[in-house]
Amino acid sequence: MRFLVGLRAQVPAQTQYRLLDIGTGGGRHMQLAAELGFSPFGVDISFTGLSHARERMHQNNSSGSVALASMTCLPFAEASFHAVVSYGSFYYASDDEMRQAIAEMRRVLAPGGHSLVVLRSTDDYRYGKGRELGPNTYELGIEETNELGTIQHFLAAQDIPEYFALFSNVNFEKTEWTTCGRTRLNSDWLITAEK
Repeated sequence: MRFLVGLRAQVPAQTQYRLLDIGTGGGRHMQLAAELGFSPFGVDISFTGLSHARERMHQNNSSGSVALASMTCLPFAEASFHAVVSYGSFYYASDDEMRQAIAEMRRVLAPGGHSLVVLRSTDDYRYGKGRELGPNTYELGIEETNELGTIQHFLAAQDIPEYFALFSNVNFEKTEWTTCGRTRLNSDWLITAEK
């Protein structure tokens, strides 16, 4: 992940740089962070995912800590981390929950801290596929993935400055790819921001 590599290049080698991975799942970003010299922490609501993350870190002789926690209520003090990553977690939420997750991310970031968040765009093929719960929020009704019944919130380009209004240096780009013979467009925002 270029974000971590670029961030590490800016930090003196001796610095103990704490990084939080929200929605760590199997811990792949934690592992990369450890290999780059960060002190990684991971949270997830899945005990199974955290077990895999612990095992991955152990197999690779890497240090890192994990905790069972929701993205909307992180068990850390303010300004605990120099960097926060959340790759594809915040959009499994309602509008209010996504906003709370972003606020929690900002709360635990140290002043000058950096963040990378990946969120779904309204151009994604899942958008509008299910029961509408509110603007840009759906309980998915598609059966071709393991996301049937999940709640997802999608953002348009004009939404991002509002959601990240309390951050500085907010930048975002769209990444897209297709599957199933180019019939399904996966569309995500890659958002970087500083506190």
